[in-house]
Amino acid sequence: MSNYILQYIGDGTPDVQQVQEIIHTCNLRIVDDSLSPGTILLELAGTDIAKVRPELGKEWSLTPEKEYRVPDTRRKIKKG
Repeated sequence: MSNYILQYIGDGTPDVQQVQEIIHTCNLRIVDDSLSPGTILLELAGTDIAKVRPELGKEWSLTPEKEYRVPDTRRKIKKG
């Protein structure tokens, strides 16, 4: 299971009922919906992507979540 970002890329604001319907129909698990209804973090298996994409249409984007390592910016003492 991986996390995917469901993001609305259409004009205006997305229909909340449509978003909930898509999530319910595809049996998706919501990880974070703090930016709902425009952006939702979902958990789904890679095999489920083929089943989910046709339900979304052209107004929605589904992309895998990427994690970035934050660099350590602390100053270090040089031993001389």
